Amino acid sequence: MSAEGAEPGPGSGPGPGPLCPEHGQALSWFCGSERRPVCAACAGLGGRCRGHRICRAEERAEELRNKIVDQCERLQLQSAAITKYVADVLPGKNQRAVSMASAARELVIQRLSLVRSLCESEEQRLLEQVHGEEERAHQSILTQRVHWAEALQKLDTIRTGLVDMLTHLDDLQLIQKEQEVFERTEEAEGILDPQESEMLNFNEKCTRSPLLTQLWATAVLGSLSGTEDVRIDERTVSPFLQLSDDRKTLTFSTKKSKACADGPERFDHWPNALAATSFQNGLHAWMSPNMQNVNFHKVNIPMQPARRPRKRTTSRTLHSLSTSSHLPPKR
Repeated sequence: MSAEGAEPGPGSGPGPGPLCPEHGQALSWFCGSERRPVCAACAGLGGRCRGHRICRAEERAEELRNKIVDQCERLQLQSAAITKYVADVLPGKNQRAVSMASAARELVIQRLSLVRSLCESEEQRLLEQVHGEEERAHQSILTQRVHWAEALQKLDTIRTGLVDMLTHLDDLQLIQKEQEVFERTEEAEGILDPQESEMLNFNEKCTRSPLLTQLWATAVLGSLSGTEDVRIDERTVSPFLQLSDDRKTLTFSTKKSKACADGPERFDHWPNALAATSFQNGLHAWMSPNMQNVNFHKVNIPMQPARRPRKRTTSRTLHSLSTSSHLPPKR
């Protein structure tokens, strides 16, 4: 038997207390293997705890008391550390938080004031340019009105003179006026017909502003408001792509699908698809369609109406926007 201290004998240990339900003796010993108090008979040679780690109950209690004392000391030290933290650190943290929050507010106000000032200046500049361009176009139109009014008056005068010659001159007099007829005809031919001129149109380029474009793009991408709802045209989807029900997600497959009916709009060589929406002019923003099972894809913007190529071709009328999680594998 592995016992600590003297070998237990019948009746040894402290006085009356809880008794062993099996032997009716006092629980004066502790079995370390079963982690419970036992009597001397259980701890003896013929007991159920024979060979276990046995020690007196008071020794085990003293050991626990020492552990409790150590734990209380650690708790006291922990409480002291917490008290010191609350008393010394948290006030400083609070003051620092207040100071940093104040500085952050000042920074936000300063930056927004700068942005607001730039926006107001840019607004004023652009409005002045728009007004100036409007005045220029208006003045050009007025100048054209005056010019063509004078031209009409001159043509009317020439026509009236020629008609007068026809009606009032005899043959000899008309022959004598041949040089004058030639000069008036040449003068009339010198008045050209009206031609289309960009000078008479309002130039929309006057509103171009890199600052405004960047702010607009940031606002659109930041809030996702003002974005176009671009969906995929299912008639153009390649057999190597699967289109979701909402027509916003394309899933790549290495196997060509046989469920896709061939048509003049469908891509049959490249894993491509066209959007159902087209833009003719202006500024537009949209979320790129979701691509699954691919590490690399491109968004092409055709500069003219795109047609589905039947064979492998290279188009010089596309602008590409590439996105990837890593570089595409080399082929």
